Amino acid sequence: MRQFEIPKSKAYFTPGEVAQILRVSPITVRGWASKGLLQAETTPGGHRRFLREDLERFASQWNPFSHRGALRVLIVDDDMSVVGFLRELLEGGVSPVDVEIALDGFEAGQKVQAFLPDVVLLDIMMPGIKGPEVCKRIKALPDLAQTRVIGMSGYLTPDAEHAMAAAGAERCLSKPLDHEALFACLDLENS
Repeated sequence: MRQFEIPKSKAYFTPGEVAQILRVSPITVRGWASKGLLQAETTPGGHRRFLREDLERFASQWNPFSHRGALRVLIVDDDMSVVGFLRELLEGGVSPVDVEIALDGFEAGQKVQAFLPDVVLLDIMMPGIKGPEVCKRIKALPDLAQTRVIGMSGYLTPDAEHAMAAAGAERCLSKPLDHEALFACLDLENS
């Protein structure tokens, strides 16, 4: 059963048409093209066009509702030691994990749309935009609404947990993070 219906009557598609077919935003399509994930041709006027064959190949491999290979994790924390520790822990495990980092809520907003993570490990207390607001903004984006958000805090209070849950986080973990709990939460093999 084909998940996406790609019209056979067209040879090329615009970013807007691809977005409509794959049920994502045009920004996401442009991000895939910029990263080379979805092959694009460029018109003399500088506009991207997607060949039907390339779109079909991409659509057959990409499924927003199932695992797409390596787990994609965005770590959002203003503490570089936490970021470095988590990156090393996740990339050094048995299961394949692609990691990207953001050091504050503003950077998280940019990275989340370009990287399209499966999971966001989100510090609750950061300078600038706090974790609950970042989580709420992620969940408000149609093509990222299914992204899992896991809050993290060195001082996890019931109020902080409630704020994160209300914003759409699936759970919160205390720092320092328990390795076993983190790997279980991410459904990854630990050794």
